[in-house]
Amino acid sequence: MLTLVSWNIQYGKGVDGRIDLSRMAEVIHQDGLPDVLCLQEVSRCDPDTDNGRDQVNELQKLFPDYELFYGAAHDRCGGKDGGRRQFGNLVLTRHSPVQVLHHLLPSPADSTAKFMARQTTEMVIRTSSGELRMMNTHLEFFSEKQQLAQIQRIREIHTEACAQFREPGLNLPNSPFERVERPEKMVICGDFNFVPDSDSHRLMTAPMSAETPDIVDAWYAAYPDKSRSPTCGIFDHKQWKKGPHCRDYFFLSQNLVKQIQDVSVNTETDASDHQPIRLILEV
Repeated sequence: MLTLVSWNIQYGKGVDGRIDLSRMAEVIHQDGLPDVLCLQEVSRCDPDTDNGRDQVNELQKLFPDYELFYGAAHDRCGGKDGGRRQFGNLVLTRHSPVQVLHHLLPSPADSTAKFMARQTTEMVIRTSSGELRMMNTHLEFFSEKQQLAQIQRIREIHTEACAQFREPGLNLPNSPFERVERPEKMVICGDFNFVPDSDSHRLMTAPMSAETPDIVDAWYAAYPDKSRSPTCGIFDHKQWKKGPHCRDYFFLSQNLVKQIQDVSVNTETDASDHQPIRLILEV
C-alpha cells in the first residue's frame, strides 16, 4: 500500500490564530504517518507570516525520517536576517525520488484581482509495482482567469510527460542527458481553490487526447454515490463565510483508478483552516 496525505497548513496557523507546526505534525502522527506528505502554504524567512522562521528547516526536524523537497512559488528579497522570503509547496517522502521537477504555473495579467505566483512540484517515485509520478500544487484563489490557465498548464504537463513516456528521447548515461522516465501513472494533490461543481473542476477532469490517460477525481472514482466530505470552512467561518465545502483534492490518471483503496478527510482537526486529506493506493 502507498499512503499519501495532502494538507494546506496555512503556514501552521490554526483556527485559534496560533502558529504551531508541532501541532500540525502531531495530527499527522496521530492519523498515521503516510509514505508521502504534501503540504501547501509553507513559509520561509518571511516576517509577514511566521515572524521570519524557516519552516522548511523546522519541518525537516519534525519529520526526520523523510526526504524533503520545497518548491517556492515566490522567492523574494527582504527575508529575516538577510534570507529569502519564500512561500510555496513542500513534499516529505519516504521514497527517495528518481527525479524532482518544479513547474512555475502561468499568471496571465488580470487587473481585476490580487494574486500571487503559483507552482507545482512533480516527482517520480519507485513503488513495488513500478514508478509513479506525484504532483503537489496550490492554485490561484482570487483570479479565475489565472486559475483556469494554471489548470490548463497542469493538463499540458500531464500530456507532455505521457508523450515522453511513449516516445522517450535518446539516453546518455552518467551525464545530465541521462533519460529519466516520467510515467503515465500520475497523482496530483493540493489546494485547488475550486469547488466540485465549477468550470475549473470540469476543465481539470475534461477528456484528454486518446493516447493520454484522463485525469479523474479520486473521491468520485472511489465513492460515486457518497457525498464528499468538506475540506475547508468547517471551523474557520471568518475566512470561509460559505461554511463547510471542498476545495482540496486528489486527482489521478485513469489507469490508477482500480488501485484506489480509500479516500478520506480528517474533519476533526482545527490546526489549519483546511483539513488534511488522505489517499491510499494498492501498489
